[in-house]
Amino acid sequence: ATSKKREKNGNGKNSGKAAGIASTPTQRDPTTTMTGKFTQHVHNLGYTTGQTVHRLFLATNNDNNSTSSSCLPDSSLITNNFHRLSSYISSSSSITSFNVKSLPSLLLSLPNRYRIWWLDLLHSDPLHVLVETLLIVMCIALVVVQRRADWRFSQHRKKMGAPTEEEEEELIREWREGGRKLLGGDASGSSSGGDGGPMSNAMVGTGLIVEKIEGSRLFLHSDSKLPTDSNSKLPKSALNFATHDYLSTTSSPTLRTIALQSLSHYGCGSCGPRGFYGTIDAHLQVENAVSSFLGTEGAILYSDGASAATSTIAAFAKRGDLLIVDEGVSESLLVGVTLSRANVRYFRHNDTKDLRRILENIERQDEARKRKSTDQRRFLVVEGLYRNWGTVAPLDEICKLKEEFHYRLILDDSHGIGTLGKNGRGTLEHYNLKPMVHAEILTFSLENALGSVGGMTVGSEEVVDHQRLSGAGYCFSASAPPFLSKVCLASVRRLEGRLDEMIEDVKDGAQAEAEESEEKESADDGNDNELNVNAMKVADLKIELKKRGLSVSGLKAELQERLNDHLLSHLNNNTSLSQEQPQEEELSGLPLIHRLHENISQLYNTLTNSSHPHAFKLHNRLVITSHPLSPIIYLRLADNEATGRTRAEQTCILDQISHHVLTNGEVAIISTGGHVKKYLQLVPEPALRLVSHVCQTTEDVELLVKVLGEAVEGILVRNDGNVME
Repeated sequence: ATSKKREKNGNGKNSGKAAGIASTPTQRDPTTTMTGKFTQHVHNLGYTTGQTVHRLFLATNNDNNSTSSSCLPDSSLITNNFHRLSSYISSSSSITSFNVKSLPSLLLSLPNRYRIWWLDLLHSDPLHVLVETLLIVMCIALVVVQRRADWRFSQHRKKMGAPTEEEEEELIREWREGGRKLLGGDASGSSSGGDGGPMSNAMVGTGLIVEKIEGSRLFLHSDSKLPTDSNSKLPKSALNFATHDYLSTTSSPTLRTIALQSLSHYGCGSCGPRGFYGTIDAHLQVENAVSSFLGTEGAILYSDGASAATSTIAAFAKRGDLLIVDEGVSESLLVGVTLSRANVRYFRHNDTKDLRRILENIERQDEARKRKSTDQRRFLVVEGLYRNWGTVAPLDEICKLKEEFHYRLILDDSHGIGTLGKNGRGTLEHYNLKPMVHAEILTFSLENALGSVGGMTVGSEEVVDHQRLSGAGYCFSASAPPFLSKVCLASVRRLEGRLDEMIEDVKDGAQAEAEESEEKESADDGNDNELNVNAMKVADLKIELKKRGLSVSGLKAELQERLNDHLLSHLNNNTSLSQEQPQEEELSGLPLIHRLHENISQLYNTLTNSSHPHAFKLHNRLVITSHPLSPIIYLRLADNEATGRTRAEQTCILDQISHHVLTNGEVAIISTGGHVKKYLQLVPEPALRLVSHVCQTTEDVELLVKVLGEAVEGILVRNDGNVME
């Protein structure tokens, strides 16, 4: 456009000039700056050069040499423009060599120079000015908006009561000086609700640390920072009706020995993801054992129980797919549903009629849109045994609907494996169903009945291999500790009734370690016998002390005494370790599963027996909402007790009951009213949770029912009296 304009101006003002030669630039005002002149000279030179190249291009395409030579412009014009530009650059260089005294005047003239330059640039290239102005405005806007966002964030923190920087520093200092505070509060039975409030007597947290589990008892350690009155009431041990260790794996001496031997062999961690250098033979062994136990083609091991279900769903369901989910599933499944970004429909908890209604609505939508069911991947997502409800999914009816409407089933059986079914193979075995046939994807945690760490997903080879590259928890997390994978392997053998094999392996390993230690000790004893401590020099004493990891500071007499004491204690330890205690025979296989089922039935029947001298106190006060075959039993307030009470008041009452049972009866149960419910689709009502284990006896159940009946009767009567007042 600029070329045409200049040609037009040249033809109109000076028609005698040859076509294509630029007209003389318009004379500018004497106040034009050197920047504007420089730009104009560069423009003229570029324009003339472009015209010359254009003429040369036309000349090469013309066969007539005379025409080509006539089209060539006069080279003197280019030479003239080039000399003018060179002379201007040299003059500009001479101008820049100014005296230092002229610096203030030059600085004062910069705004005016910039204004003239900007106006000249606007006249010559307005598009460039427009783009540059927009970029400058955007930069200023981003700075202003970011500062305003930071200001709004700080105001929001103040509004929500967030601590200031000084308060954060004080909290950090207190944590460094006083140690980690308990997250659940204290065990004094008081909360921040104030005296007299509905939550003033609620037990926010027990303040207890479980040191170990032996059989059916938890051995507790009270935090020394709790009030003295609370510590005096809290027991040192309590009956375990709280943990999900259904098969009492943590109390098995064989599994403990396997854990210790594996720890000494493998070390603590694997130090890497499975896909890099974190795969160890223990991981492959447990995958093969679990897939063989459940009758599937393969299994994949995750290092975390929750991430197993989360990563499995996110690996198979993507944006545009469809998930039909039971509204009562746990947090780990819901996180996977969210990460998948798929379309989600929820049906009422364990309601197959509502599930059929949703599936039929989707089928009608497909017909209206002329969409095939195979155009998107569709899954049903349920739990076998629901952790937050204690109910069992009706898998027989769900599988019929799955086949009728052509869906795939993702089943989380974290609490069904090891507890349900004749052989402990979970909810599918309970309904005489099979994995890969009735449930395409089966995932579960190893942290409950199997007493290990991590989770697994089993199925066909295609299902397993797909997760090795698409499972986030598998690809980007360090693999499970190998010694805990060995514990899981032993737990599977225990369910299969092959614990004798593991015991023999343990004995062989223990014998080998004993022989190795005896050889080492004999060598050490030989060296120790040869030592003459009293005749040794100070340097030799320090060398021997360093070998044994002892301090080398002090006088010679102190060093001799320290070494003699160590040699004497070493001799006494060898004498005491020579004696072994016989171990009791452990249950495994079918007897182990039968014992668990008997304990579940006994606990359920005792709680529901209205003629029991203590269980009748629970009648019309607490009701059981869980399945009779579930090892997780939930007791919530009956309708006549819950009516007129808010959720906070119900939680307060149940917290008081669990605290009374712990302090007065030495029985540990859980009140679930204050548990995390932010990420649940359907929040269960506040309840007391009781868990049945293999090691529990009839006397343990009787004691539980006794102290629970006394607590319910006393606390509910007291709260009813307060309400009447």
